[in-house]
Amino acid sequence: MPDNHKKDLFIISVLVSLMVLIASSSAIHAYEGIETYYIRYDIKSSKNKIIVDDLLMVPARNDFRAENFSHITTTGEISATPGESKISFEKRIRDNALKSILVKKGLKSVKIKDLDTVVSYEGAIITPLNILKNTYNEEQNNYVYDVQVEFSPIAFPDQWETLNMKHKIKKIFHDFLQFFK
Repeated sequence: MPDNHKKDLFIISVLVSLMVLIASSSAIHAYEGIETYYIRYDIKSSKNKIIVDDLLMVPARNDFRAENFSHITTTGEISATPGESKISFEKRIRDNALKSILVKKGLKSVKIKDLDTVVSYEGAIITPLNILKNTYNEEQNNYVYDVQVEFSPIAFPDQWETLNMKHKIKKIFHDFLQFFK
């Protein structure tokens, strides 16, 4: 290859790298301060009776199993409790909303052992979880709410290896771009 072509190729690659750096840095700053959480809702039953239901929510900064986030809005209702604090009330709304979203949109798995069954729903969210509306209904003594959040179901296990490879490549590329900042 002639020296002129090598020089042109080098200049073009530097320009392309700079354009990618500028474009990606604005996207990176758009998500600063926003946390991603892995969420799972387990319902354990024994002899066809629900024994325990448990909502788990842990930070998932580098979780590669969720990719397709979308805005989800859910509506629900919770019973009114006399003397309940606002913090406790909003926590119940958030928990109920997350359970509802997971049941409707999350990855579902079932584990059975003897007469015990555990149904799990998995997904990921990007906070904040916004309570759009909560209205008290006097006739039924409950609150009706609307909640919005960015949600992604967890991918099926057969896709995890591919998603992990994509995640590693994105991380290497991101780290490379951070070198130039």
